[in-house]
Amino acid sequence: MSTPDDSDLASTSAWRDFPWKEVDRDVDIDGRRVHLVDLDQAGNTTDVVIFLHGISASWRWFIEILPRAAETHRAIAIDLPGFGDSEFSWRRTSFTALAEAVAGVCAALSVERATIVGHSMGSIVATRLAIDRPDLVERLVITGGPILSLTGLARNPVQTFLAQPRSVATLLTELITIGVPLPAPVTALVASSPRLLKLTLGPFLAHPERLDPDLMRHVMSALGAPGSFPALLSTIGDDPGTDLYRIACPTKIIRGPQDPLSPPADVDRFLAAVATASAVEIPETGHWPHIEKPSEFLSELEAFLRE
Repeated sequence: MSTPDDSDLASTSAWRDFPWKEVDRDVDIDGRRVHLVDLDQAGNTTDVVIFLHGISASWRWFIEILPRAAETHRAIAIDLPGFGDSEFSWRRTSFTALAEAVAGVCAALSVERATIVGHSMGSIVATRLAIDRPDLVERLVITGGPILSLTGLARNPVQTFLAQPRSVATLLTELITIGVPLPAPVTALVASSPRLLKLTLGPFLAHPERLDPDLMRHVMSALGAPGSFPALLSTIGDDPGTDLYRIACPTKIIRGPQDPLSPPADVDRFLAAVATASAVEIPETGHWPHIEKPSEFLSELEAFLRE
């Protein structure tokens, strides 16, 4: 990943001055508070894009690209139940239940159809939503995914490790390094140090030492979540990778070729099962294409939305 030029910085720096408090809101889903941000700069109530974050994360994972997406669409980023500022609920730990919560948010916000963008764990939730609620999902975007092999870890740990040892080792590293809350001084220290970023994020990113320190302070400010491990354990009895063939909406995988959590075998399996899916790679990125190369990610997303 090369150092961003002036045009790249100009296209993705709007988040710094954006009035985030004005778009911050909560909705009630089955008696539990779900937090989100709802951007509608374009005044567009019909063209909606909903962003779903990965494990241990929050809506802040999309903070850099949301203002740009909101220039043409109503852009909504949700803290899934048990993550970020949303309440934890034991009823909302499985990926199927998390998808139902997203559907509940759509109902609360009067969203009838939307493009769903899911990153990592969020891509699993988005996939389940596309399977179970095809009426709601107009388009599906998967990044940092698809995650298929790792969903078998809780059911068949030895078999999963032998089949994808790097993916399993990277997932465990991720849970250890960013899966727990960090004190603010520690977060600030890691975010501002290229060496520490490379040490902590190197297993699953291409060039973590080149990330924007200010951005990483925001992204890492809400790490750790009570919903992380229950979501993983829920796969013992609820395989989220079933029925992929039922996805009928246009689907785009925007991935990093150096993503260890979504190996090529997972991509091939997904493309073979989903007739409407295609994939594109953003060079020199790993598990976070939308953070590692936000301009390139936005270009791919916007092109897909225009199709």
